[in-house]
Amino acid sequence: MDNCLIRVNEALDTFSKQELKVANYVLKHPNEVSIMTVAELSHKCKCSTATIMRFCYALKYDGYRDFIKSLYSEVRNKDQNQEQIYSFNNAKNLDEMSIKSLIYTISKLNFEAINSTSKILNEDDVSKAINLIDKANKVHIYALSGSVVVADDAVFKFQRLGIDAQSYKDQHSQILSASFLNPSDVALVISYTGETDDILNTAKILKKNKIPVIAILKYGDNSLSKLADINLYHSSIGKDLKTYSTRSRVVQNNIIDILFTALSQIRKDQLDKYYKLFAK
Repeated sequence: MDNCLIRVNEALDTFSKQELKVANYVLKHPNEVSIMTVAELSHKCKCSTATIMRFCYALKYDGYRDFIKSLYSEVRNKDQNQEQIYSFNNAKNLDEMSIKSLIYTISKLNFEAINSTSKILNEDDVSKAINLIDKANKVHIYALSGSVVVADDAVFKFQRLGIDAQSYKDQHSQILSASFLNPSDVALVISYTGETDDILNTAKILKKNKIPVIAILKYGDNSLSKLADINLYHSSIGKDLKTYSTRSRVVQNNIIDILFTALSQIRKDQLDKYYKLFAK
């Protein structure tokens, strides 16, 4: 995860009040901040150095030096479209957009959400998730609401590879499934916010039963990320638009496609069997 400003933008709704002051200053003055000491940034933001450090840790950096190194590198190779991309979050009234504007805005947001997700995803975590799924006895997938179609797509793709996968889409079936899984199985939990009560109840049962949990969720600290063993984060670009749920499915499906393609390399024989089975 090398894109510092994307990390800051994605985590805005997870910061404390003091940390948010730091985040807003960084977003407004990235070039200036990139050469500041921690004491200088503390003075500019009118907050303690301890707040600055908590801000860095919340972004998954090892400390202030690690944060500044990433920011300095980014501002020297800045994507000029970055601010425009995130400013789409303020385009709240889709009803007043022309068809031409809708085509451009939604397409742009979907494209940039996937692009930002590629910068947020951690390669090591993706590799660990692939290894867990490949070696699992069973893969049970849990999702609600808009993420259900993503879970069904994952089942379809994984089964083509000879993986015993099943999705659970209501609280009752999720709790029953989670209660009877074994540590040799794997749970894949899909949740945009990571704060849905029913999903969290299922995740707590999985955690109690020592079932490996892979979570697909938006970037930032949330309750589900603390329960999961592996977090595969995606972007939340366009989160203030009324259609954010469709964009969350776009990036969630993209992560499923990444897992499926990597697993296809490992399970090529099983995929070939699938194609031969349905070949005319």
